[in-house]
Amino acid sequence: MSIQDLGAIGELLAAIATIVTLLYLAQQIRQNSKNLQEASSAAMNQGWSSINSRISSDPRLASIFLRGRLNLEELDPVETEQFRALVQDILNMAVYADGLEGPRSFDAFQVVGSLYQSYPGVRDVIESLEGSTPGNLVPRLREATASYFMIEKTARSDST
Repeated sequence: MSIQDLGAIGELLAAIATIVTLLYLAQQIRQNSKNLQEASSAAMNQGWSSINSRISSDPRLASIFLRGRLNLEELDPVETEQFRALVQDILNMAVYADGLEGPRSFDAFQVVGSLYQSYPGVRDVIESLEGSTPGNLVPRLREATASYFMIEKTARSDST
């Protein structure tokens, strides 16, 4: 076997090794993407859980949210600030979710769009934050449909 033959075999082995390395890297990139997607989904769920927990564990904050979403005028200045902070946290979840790729258990943007369309107090706060949100977020909320509804408790009738 000549030096040229050995060189050709070496080049063939190098080409095969390069292909194997590229296949391995592609598999690693796919796995990394999947892990990032799962981590993003977990962070999203944790964020919503935190918001829900804050509202459900604090009757005063729940009252502020219920009154403020309908009419900011119902709130005193401290309550207005608490409501604004809560709505901003909810809006941040939509901003975060809007940048994610792939399937999610629910559409955070649609939830916030529904809140925006359904509740004047939420709309007022989000409108006031428009300058600090990504460029087209608030205009897209203005066009959203209210397809996610909060459970509304109505007064019980005791006449049964």
